[in-house]
Amino acid sequence: MSENPDKLQAHFEELQRRHRNIDKYLEAEYKNQTITDEVRVMKTQKLWLKDEMHRIKRKLDNES
Repeated sequence: MSENPDKLQAHFEELQRRHRNIDKYLEAEYKNQTITDEVRVMKTQKLWLKDEMHRIKRKLDNES
């Protein structure tokens, strides 16, 4: 059973928004040259979001 393309697109856009927010946060932290546990966790979340966006993009492209 395939997933609803509109739901996938909305989820993809939400992931993009979260990814951008984390990216902005990390950019600010790097300017301070502070690598904390929080920054490490945020970097991991950012990578997970990017992977999930790629998976969803593939699904959306395959359903087109």
